[in-house]
Amino acid sequence: MAQLKKIGMAAGTFSVALGIGFVMQNGDALASRFGTGETADVRPFTVEDETPVQVVQASLTSDVDLTSDAPTNAEIVAVASTNPMEEAAIADVAETDIADEAPALMEPDLVNQIAVTVPADMRVPDLGETPLQLASIERDPAPLLSELGVAETATVEVDCVPEMMAAPLAGAMVEIAVVAPCHTDASFTIHHQGMMFNAMTTETGTAKITVPALSATAVIIAAFDNGDGAVATAQVPDFAAFDRAVLQWQGAADVSLSAYEGGAAFGDANHIHGDNPGDMDRLTASEGGYLMRLGDATVENGLMAEVYTFPTGTVVGDMDVLLVAEAAITDQNCGNELSAQSIQVGPDGVASALDLTMVMPDCDAVGDFLILQNMFEDLTLAAR
Repeated sequence: MAQLKKIGMAAGTFSVALGIGFVMQNGDALASRFGTGETADVRPFTVEDETPVQVVQASLTSDVDLTSDAPTNAEIVAVASTNPMEEAAIADVAETDIADEAPALMEPDLVNQIAVTVPADMRVPDLGETPLQLASIERDPAPLLSELGVAETATVEVDCVPEMMAAPLAGAMVEIAVVAPCHTDASFTIHHQGMMFNAMTTETGTAKITVPALSATAVIIAAFDNGDGAVATAQVPDFAAFDRAVLQWQGAADVSLSAYEGGAAFGDANHIHGDNPGDMDRLTASEGGYLMRLGDATVENGLMAEVYTFPTGTVVGDMDVLLVAEAAITDQNCGNELSAQSIQVGPDGVASALDLTMVMPDCDAVGDFLILQNMFEDLTLAAR
């Protein structure tokens, strides 16, 4: 196993300055409907003939007996109509006696109509049983909206400015909700008091994450790769009751944080690490600490972090907590440069940070672990 040089402790605080551009876009989608109207040109029906037509006044009723004074075949009675097509359909009087056809004309609404006497030589061809066909008027269909330069579908613009909300939870945690409808299935970076890790939005552009608070007034930033971002703030009332230790790295460094509580040995129940992280119930009951891993391993060369939280202000009895940072030697990181950073925050809110950069051992050491010395200060708690 390679021998590491002792790393000096550097105290200080880290802040992140992030410029976020907000662009508000508003748009209106308009649509118009168009129609056409046509008026048929109808000329009054006329008969052009040099033979004079005698017009007499007549009064017709449905019970008049026309057989006694029925006109001869040389005469025809035509009932005036407002429809020219009906006026053209005149009955053939050459073969049929007008008296036999008269009842078909005896309707009550024919009173005071005009009777026209027509000479015999004005014959009309026999229409027989040929049905009367009316000419149809076809209107041109309304033009398509696309032909008029009008969009057939309206587009509703979406507000692409991301939003974020934050709310405190038990255990000095903060829950954040990110809404970014124009960043679906997209990675973004969370910044909080020098801690950074990647996260992903869902297919609807949302994300919900629990973040351990590193200050009593937690200011959290979500930043997307194109410069869009959002900021949220939450007051953390129980912040002073906890100690926090953060180990963060980028890419395939494969580093991890372990906490040995109350003199625990490797693999004991009180050895808190990635495979035995504890839980929130253990933390809020003041039984011991809780380890959270933050970041999305699917993001290429992504930012990852592990955060250990211990209930310093409420734990009962003497307890020492040994904090150890380790790095596994793997096929992905052997022989490559490793970069990591530790951040440690006490109940008083004072933070210290340490950066580590080193070259990993050659690949013949794959499977071994390195102990990264002096990345954290151990916790020594006296009985209360």
